[in-house]
Amino acid sequence: MNSTSLSGSKKVKNFGGASPHWFFLTPALVIVFAILIFPVIYSLYMSTFDWHLFYSAERKFIGLGNFFQLFKDREFLHSLWLQFGFVVIALPIETVIGFFVALLLNREGKFYAVVRSLLLLPVFILPVISGLTWRLLLQPEYGMVSFFLEKLGFGIKAWLAEPDFAYGMVIVQDVWRMWPFMFMFIYAGLTGLPREIIEAAEIDGASFWTKVFKVILPQLRPTIATAFLLRLVDALRIFSEVYVMTGGGPGNATMLLSLYINKQAFEFFNIGYAASMGVVLLILALFLSFFIVRGNVKFEGERG
Repeated sequence: MNSTSLSGSKKVKNFGGASPHWFFLTPALVIVFAILIFPVIYSLYMSTFDWHLFYSAERKFIGLGNFFQLFKDREFLHSLWLQFGFVVIALPIETVIGFFVALLLNREGKFYAVVRSLLLLPVFILPVISGLTWRLLLQPEYGMVSFFLEKLGFGIKAWLAEPDFAYGMVIVQDVWRMWPFMFMFIYAGLTGLPREIIEAAEIDGASFWTKVFKVILPQLRPTIATAFLLRLVDALRIFSEVYVMTGGGPGNATMLLSLYINKQAFEFFNIGYAASMGVVLLILALFLSFFIVRGNVKFEGERG
């Protein structure tokens, strides 16, 4: 019986000239290729053509022509600047709020457990619903925000009809919806910290801010870097909530890069030009992610 099972295992191992683990890896590799690698390769291919969706048979190979045109396109540069500003403003605010709320709620008890669970609700709201909700809240005639501001004597203001306010409200909406995501990661990191380190700092007479900056933050840096990286990738492709709230307006005040890509691809049907923007966005995401990961690895090496 043992010899039979042994010969059977040898047959499995040598079947098709491949070892068994490839039979288990192949479905996952096919899925990754289909939903990740192939779209990237095809986008790179499209970006090298002057390709109009309605005249795809007449597409013309132009090499890097689309990329040279990008940096002459003032709307593209404006959208890129808005995207950069969105990331630089929204993500640090979400991180700071998530960190201090995690510190506040890092306590035992049913009350704190219920509060922590409720705080996660905005993360599970669909972006479209979040954008639509904020659009209704900011409606100048019957929106709740306008109602309360009018009662406080500030008057009625069309928040989403003024360029500066519209961009700010897009950021406020994102901060409201996504700071619990940062809270969730940071709280998980706090629960894993050795209690002895914090107690030792308290015995040494460390103040609250000393404990935060000298003890807690260095220990949480890998966790915060991971959460920040995930939020960065998500923030660079933000689309639906902004599209529902403002559609990129008023004018182009909230025309973030993802909205401008959509405009070029599905309003102007310049899919080759839109693909080149998508490639630039991918390169930007990889560039920023590289420095975040590199900084975290360097910090871990110095600490180790």
